[in-house]
Parts: sequence; C-alpha cells; structure tokens
Amino acid sequence: MVEIIGIIGALFVGGVVAFLLYRASRTFDVGVHNTFVTTRDGTFYGALRAPTTLWDPRIRVMRDKDAPDLSFITHDPAGAEYFERSLVTKRTGEISLRVNTCAPRPFLVQTADDHKIRVRTRVIFQLDVERIQIACQLQNFGATLAARIENLFENELGQYRDEEVRSKQYEIENSVVRALKAIEEQDASAPFMGLPLGIHVFEASFSYEDVGFSHYGAGAGSEGEKDSGSPPGVMMIQPQQLDKIADAFKDRDPSARELLLSLLEMQTRQNIVELLCKSGGLVAFTAEELGLSTRRIERSGHGFNVMKEMDTPAAPTPAQAPAPATPAPDAANAGPKVVTDAERAARYYGVVHQESR
Repeated sequence: MVEIIGIIGALFVGGVVAFLLYRASRTFDVGVHNTFVTTRDGTFYGALRAPTTLWDPRIRVMRDKDAPDLSFITHDPAGAEYFERSLVTKRTGEISLRVNTCAPRPFLVQTADDHKIRVRTRVIFQLDVERIQIACQLQNFGATLAARIENLFENELGQYRDEEVRSKQYEIENSVVRALKAIEEQDASAPFMGLPLGIHVFEASFSYEDVGFSHYGAGAGSEGEKDSGSPPGVMMIQPQQLDKIADAFKDRDPSARELLLSLLEMQTRQNIVELLCKSGGLVAFTAEELGLSTRRIERSGHGFNVMKEMDTPAAPTPAQAPAPATPAPDAANAGPKVVTDAERAARYYGVVHQESR
C-alpha cells in the first residue's frame, strides 16, 4: 500500500513538473512593442496581442529556421555607416513593433534638366500588427521596401530642374509619404498600386548633393570616367555645365554679372595659356594678352616687346590764368630727344626713373 501511494505521489509530482515546464515553454510575454507570429496546421494563425499561454500543441510560434526575414537597411545616427537591422529575434521568434527608420544607400537621380544629384533618403515606419502576415510572407522585406523608396523619390525628383529641388523639397517629401500610404491603405476595389508591405508610414525625408564635374569636363561623380588632361574648347563643355553657368547669372545684379563674366574670361585665358605651354617651347605673353593690364603693348617684327609710351593727359588750366610763356628753344639742343628702354619701362610700370650721375 505504501508503495502504491509512493508511485501515485511520484506520478503526481512528475505531472506537476511537466505541466509547469510545458506552461513555461508555451507562455509568451507580449507587450506594446513586441509580438509573436503563430501558425496552425502549417497555415498562418495570427499574431499574439497580449501575454498568452498556447495550450493547443498544434499552434506553433514561427522561430529558428521558420522565423520570418524582416531586416532592412539603415544607418548610424551620424549617417556615415550603413548596416542591416533585423526586427526578428530568430531564437525566440519575437518581432519588434517599435518605430524604425529605413535608410537606403545613396543613389543617383537625374533631374528634369539632365543633372545628376546624389540622394540620401529616410522613411520612418512601423510594422502593422493587424497585417503583419504580409511582411512575414515576403522573401526579402528590406530590399522590397528600399527599392520602393528609391523608385518613388526618383519619380518625384525627376519632375523638377536641379535649381528647383531645394524649394520643392517639402512637396516632394509629402508626395512620397502620400504614395507610400496609398499603397498600404488601398481598397480592394481601387486600381492596383503595388503590393502592400504591412507597415505604417509616418515620415519621408531626403537630402541631396550635386554630382560635381572634374576640372576638364568629365563627371567627377561618375565611376570609370577619368580626366582627359587637356583644356576643353567651347564645344567640349557638357550641357549640364552650361546650365550651371546659366543658373549663376539668374537673379543677379549687374555688378555680380560683370564679375562672373570677368572670371569666365580669365578662365578662358588660363586655358589658352595651358594649351600653348604644352608645346614645350618658350612662349612669351604680355600682361595685356593675359588680361592683367589694359596698357597697350606692341610687338616688333623681330619678336621683342616694344613698350609704347603712355599718353599723359594735360592738366586742365583755369580760363582766367594766363598762358605761361614758352621759352625759346635752344639752337644747340634742337635735335629730337632719344628715349631709352629703361625710361620706357619706368613709364610703363609707373616707376620714377632717375638717371645715374
């Protein structure tokens, strides 16, 4: 009799231990910021909304090898390093419901006037627990979301010229948000706009930078393009560069336009000098030819520069003042005065020349 009671007690204790172990392994702590996705008989059963113990052995939580792939691309707070973040803890099957930021890697966009800009985008989203089965059934949730963000921003930015993007930034961002929400909230009777991802979209933003050009016209931001190493002619300047130059003259006062024209002229003269110097021979340029002086310099036939004397205007004299008496020329010094090269140089550069005594 004692043996029977001992056996019954052992079975009872074993049953209690097994019950507690089963309950511990089948109880899931669900809160506001997390959930677990379950299946029943191989089909989607639902997402847990509150702390629950799954007594039915046919209901299983998707975890380990059955856990969904809910990773996406994002960056650190400084925006310097990009990495993948997963919303799923595969060992337990826990899925985060916190608000996250998807930030695809920078990509190039061509504007309406054929300019290229490098765009960085960010979309703030959250998984919708009511439609979480959609995201769980996607093979690559993150790649699908990033491709949709890039496509919508590219379509919006392509409608504007590069100089209009800054002023239209708020409208572009709102348009992208509306498009993402329309895809997620579309009615079954409405025309198909795209596959919903089972998310809530709160905000979309972007920043951009111009893809610059190299010194001689090749696109500095284009991979594989190299500098040609030779100054371009007028026909070698890319249309995008001409458009940038035209944008610089818009809404400018006359003094600013005159300054821009002077800079362009100096750049053209520099290109000419660089091209001529590539011949390897000795090339001499005057200050007037380089645009550094407005004083006229004549070249003689044998190649030397001949400095022409500057015409100094006579100082005006009052009408009331009597004209000074002109002394009679000395007959001994009646011949023409010979001007030396040193005197010409002194007059040209504004230096007072004193003859050595």
